[in-house]
Amino acid sequence: MNISKYFLSLLLVLTSATSAVAVKPQTAVNMFVADKSLRHASVGICVMEIDSAKIVASNAPEQADITASTMKAVTAATALETLGKDFTFSTKVYAIGEINNGTLHGNLLIKGGGDPTLGSKYFPEQSSFTDTIASTLANTGIEKIKGSILIDGSAISYPPISQRWMVEDICWDYGAGMFGLNFADNVLNVSFERSGKEPSDITIKPDFPGLEITNLVQLYNPSEPHSSNGVSATIDYNPPALTFYGSTERRKRRYSSTFANPAPHLLLQDSMVRTLNHAGIDIEGSTIKPKHLTDTLELLDYRSPALSEIIKSLMHRSDNMYTEMVLRAMASKSGCPATDEYGIKVAYDFWEKKGLDTSGLFMKDGCGLARNGKASARFLCEMLARSYQDRDSIGVDFATLFPLAGVDGSVKSLLARTSLQGSIALKSGSMGDVQCYAGYYPAQNPKYTVAILVNNFNGTRKELRRNIEYFFLNVFSEIGQ
Repeated sequence: MNISKYFLSLLLVLTSATSAVAVKPQTAVNMFVADKSLRHASVGICVMEIDSAKIVASNAPEQADITASTMKAVTAATALETLGKDFTFSTKVYAIGEINNGTLHGNLLIKGGGDPTLGSKYFPEQSSFTDTIASTLANTGIEKIKGSILIDGSAISYPPISQRWMVEDICWDYGAGMFGLNFADNVLNVSFERSGKEPSDITIKPDFPGLEITNLVQLYNPSEPHSSNGVSATIDYNPPALTFYGSTERRKRRYSSTFANPAPHLLLQDSMVRTLNHAGIDIEGSTIKPKHLTDTLELLDYRSPALSEIIKSLMHRSDNMYTEMVLRAMASKSGCPATDEYGIKVAYDFWEKKGLDTSGLFMKDGCGLARNGKASARFLCEMLARSYQDRDSIGVDFATLFPLAGVDGSVKSLLARTSLQGSIALKSGSMGDVQCYAGYYPAQNPKYTVAILVNNFNGTRKELRRNIEYFFLNVFSEIGQ
């Protein structure tokens, strides 16, 4: 039987991810789409030359597909353009009342501005928020607070989640809510002992005494018949509570996972009390009548890292909460309420004024966790190209904020040990039956933008990722640098 040159090329491609077949970019696209695992799939592909805006290879580039976390690139690019790379979130601390002989006869008020980085483990070089407050009080001469520590989180309205997120997502760390006062990444590590007949010794880190925990998880032996194996949770925000349910095997090793914190402001209050007590500053907790709260002194204007640093962090780690807070900052800067709806409107308005056709963008949140958020591969490529072209005016090369394939971030394993390792800047996106990538080639001084959006694939995700590696290798080996 004769094998056509087309299928011979396909066979060669599928034998190794470390080498590429010298084929035209469009042929590489056709080879990828022809795979049997994609026969029921929606596949949007666009490879665009940045300078000329010419599409050099594509498949259904105008088709709107679910983007998953590649939507973060839209939010991040818009934020750099509208907020500026040096934008910072502000959290202010006030002394409300009179200060006499080292005593604040009133309350300490912390007014949140939506900073997603307060107490974050991802910015260890940032000065501790609670320690900074303690040192500020000491420098002001305050040794005792007659009242309490109050939190004002009104900068972000209730509810703290997107109404377009699925209920099963919001209990997990990747579904953490957005508050006017965020703290410690708005997540909690929950663990419990599972070696006995019932779950026991439930531990929360960071320690959070104000959280109600109900554990309905059932334990079973591996030899016993069971209907399911998995722990999940429901979350309540007011009063804050987590209820765990499902089942897990009885083991000597403790169960441990990370969940959303329904009340980060309460965790901050508790941490603040402990920090101040450790610093020798007593908090009496008395009720101070409003008529005695006549003075207001701004003690501290605590600033987040620069927006460019925040965006690099969220792009590398694919952080939903960080992205959604950036989206809300865009809304606030425009003079609108700090909601996701207004942030999305800012994105549409901005790119339309830039001359982009936004009819291929169906933005439902900022991070891509909304499962009906879609975009066309062409829109993503055009948007990325324009962002790179604006590098002088915004003061940063957007491509440098992306993780490098095969090197770091969420694409660390993609194209590792291949000729393209470190050569493509990519944002990945994945959820059930969805795998996407969007970014720049080459990573330094890009000449092309690329977007590949695969929805409803058969086979395993591992196999699809391998085929996507072949696709990148074939497209860019022919184009070269």
